[in-house]
Amino acid sequence: MGSRLIGYGSYLPERIVTNFDLEKMVDTSDEWIVQRTGMRERHFARDDETVVDMAAAAASRALENAGITINDIDMVIVATTSAELDFPSVGVQVLGRLGATNNAPAFDVRGACTGYIYALHCARAFFSAGIHKRIMVIGAEKMSRFIDWSDRSTAVLFGDGAGALIFEHSTSSYSGIIDTVVMSDGTEMGMLYGTPDHHIIMNGPETYKKAVTLMPAAASYIMEHAGITADNVDWIVPHQANLRIIQSGAQRLGFPLEKILVTVDKHANTSGASGVLALSYAFDNNIIKRGQLVLYPAFGSGLTWGAALIRV
Repeated sequence: MGSRLIGYGSYLPERIVTNFDLEKMVDTSDEWIVQRTGMRERHFARDDETVVDMAAAAASRALENAGITINDIDMVIVATTSAELDFPSVGVQVLGRLGATNNAPAFDVRGACTGYIYALHCARAFFSAGIHKRIMVIGAEKMSRFIDWSDRSTAVLFGDGAGALIFEHSTSSYSGIIDTVVMSDGTEMGMLYGTPDHHIIMNGPETYKKAVTLMPAAASYIMEHAGITADNVDWIVPHQANLRIIQSGAQRLGFPLEKILVTVDKHANTSGASGVLALSYAFDNNIIKRGQLVLYPAFGSGLTWGAALIRV
């Protein structure tokens, strides 16, 4: 049993913070940020705006787009590493916020920037087992909670937002979530991690080296496993961590840049929400068309990395 995509939705906080705004907050410049990351602006949530608020907003828009109600969903999986509460899960809180009464299960996945791939991996497994028929997969992050304004190397990198995709069961294994691969290496966890006081510690050069190697490796693996080549893929929607990482990965895979979706200039790095926000942006702006084949590679703290192949 496979799946097919029936709805999408996203949410970005109203506050837009440009590089010029950051010049007033940290020792940096627009030129420095653009040259090293490709980022120009990002969205920051209000102090009283939570991960659940953003996830529920994206979920509501996805339900509206699909033409169904929350009680038509029989599982919710949320990718997040920035939830304000240790428990209950963001997924359960979203169901409560939207008034679900069907007792559908919900849980969170913590895979950092690779979190949405891990969530899609779980959803694919449930569909393959024939256990659930309609699953909502949400990515939601409030990364601004972790910004250390004394560290300009990381303070400029992150933004907030949420996105959601809804899949339902299908008899075709060549639609929806076609394939996923997820990997990790805990021996490298010191390269990139969050501290108990909500600061991000990152060895930038080493993280860059790993990202430009492991994201393309995951993409190559999943294409080989699916029996396809780069020519068969319509779009790559990579994790939006850094423009240089995206460009380097495209070069390694032999993908022309016009087939690479880039939103890092608009959203910065939204961690587990990154890819689904980019995909929603592409749908809203008629960039990616229904029926096209999308490859979504990601890399994050853990170290974690992986890729998903989706027929949208």
